[in-house]
Amino acid sequence: MSFFISADSLMYYEHYECPAKGAKTLVMIHGAGLNSTFWQSIVPLLEWRYSILLYDLSGHGQSSEGHADISWELLTGELHALLRSLRVDRVTLLGHDFGAHLAVQFALSYGSMVESLILISPFAHLPLTSLHKEYKLRASLAKKASRQTLGEAMVKRMSVKHQDAVLTQRIVQAFERVHFPTYAQMVELAIKPVFPKDYLLLQKPVLLLSGEQDPVFTPALAGLTHAQLETTGFLVVPDASSLVFVDQPIYSADWIDAFSRKPLPGQRNNAINRELRQHVQQLTKQGYEHWGGNRIRIRCLGKFEVCLNDRIVPGGWNTRYAKSLMIYLAFHPTATREQLCEALFPEVEHPNAMRNLRVYLSHFSKLLEAIDAEKPCLTIGRDVVKLHYLVDCDLMEFLNDLQQVAAEQDSEVKYGLCEDLLSRLSGKLMPGCYDPFALSLKEKVEQLWEGITLWAADYCMQTGKGGQAVPFLLSGLQHGYADETLYYDRLIAIYQQSGNTKELRKWVRKKRNSLSTPPAEEKL
Repeated sequence: MSFFISADSLMYYEHYECPAKGAKTLVMIHGAGLNSTFWQSIVPLLEWRYSILLYDLSGHGQSSEGHADISWELLTGELHALLRSLRVDRVTLLGHDFGAHLAVQFALSYGSMVESLILISPFAHLPLTSLHKEYKLRASLAKKASRQTLGEAMVKRMSVKHQDAVLTQRIVQAFERVHFPTYAQMVELAIKPVFPKDYLLLQKPVLLLSGEQDPVFTPALAGLTHAQLETTGFLVVPDASSLVFVDQPIYSADWIDAFSRKPLPGQRNNAINRELRQHVQQLTKQGYEHWGGNRIRIRCLGKFEVCLNDRIVPGGWNTRYAKSLMIYLAFHPTATREQLCEALFPEVEHPNAMRNLRVYLSHFSKLLEAIDAEKPCLTIGRDVVKLHYLVDCDLMEFLNDLQQVAAEQDSEVKYGLCEDLLSRLSGKLMPGCYDPFALSLKEKVEQLWEGITLWAADYCMQTGKGGQAVPFLLSGLQHGYADETLYYDRLIAIYQQSGNTKELRKWVRKKRNSLSTPPAEEKL
């Protein structure tokens, strides 16, 4: 057991020195939330040929909590200082998850020290909304949920052996020891939606490993990542998830050994691969440019607010159907005038509706006049109205997340998602919007939220966390669509169990008042 002091923090490491002459050094960098012990599944298979260095990232395992601000410079500097203290000047880097990104950053900063890289299930750099939401969920759970909840949510994402009680406990305990502010910063650092120039600058041999059953860094996603890079070998490990070296240690160790001894040249320079690489790089670049382009942000949860490229659009939204037009176009960026009339004021006769719409659109277009932008936010044609900016609408995201949570089968993951949703919903839904389209959206949200809040409350009560059920029930009463007695019954059961007589009387009284015929007086 050894510790190294770097930049006012304590770093835990283990150094296995191979007695063989000229033995290469493998540096193994674990993923966010885990620790160096997870590499022990392959250390015995490699230490006879290689010197091996394991260490716990800042805020993980036995290392100290770390720093207020995490950066690539800080993390790569800590590893560099550790290597210098051990007088190691040439390494092969193995990185898993966040550790794979750290390996890339280290290779860019200290290239002369790096012989090759093995990247296992890295955070993928492709402009996919669902992928970005997965990483945002991890950061959100780290900020708002318990360590145990996050650990339990991650187990099935990481290993096909998630039914192994010992492994599950190890992963959950690893997350329980993590300094969560550091973990959240690491995730956010790795997912910044920028074109992955860092990967394209790599001129080192790289081996990409993807688990056949990895639900995040899928084999298809790994293949696209591989297609962008000139110097990579690529392998899908069968019957494995993200932790390929835990799920298939012998298979993984054999490939790590083979690649470390002789990096795979592959057929990266043939004409087909060159053309494919150019196309994938261009598509990825265009995707990130679209993400980074002009954006309109619409807030509908709690209050109504519109921003054009971070500039708040002031008043004028409470007149001439401006809010209604904004919400409809957020969900349908291209719409005909007929579609707008039918969705927003179907009760008005068509000629009158079309005349009114001209007035409403004139007012609406003035609100969305872009400043210092080459491309207009809105164009109004003779027949078609089109919103050109990328839409970022909290209601749309919330509705998509509600549907995702409703379909989630894993209870631990589902509850973690419920906690995140609860923290985002406050105040009124779409205040001041009463057109048929807005009301249909509100009804859809309320129906989904009813089922989710009741499920979350029942989950809390079944797992002995009745007190945590109360916020879900109160939110369901405020925003739900169901019979209020469904919520009253659960609140009454919670306060009966906790012995809180005051709250018990309150909710019994509310239930009685909600019934058409009050029941006989009950003894409390």
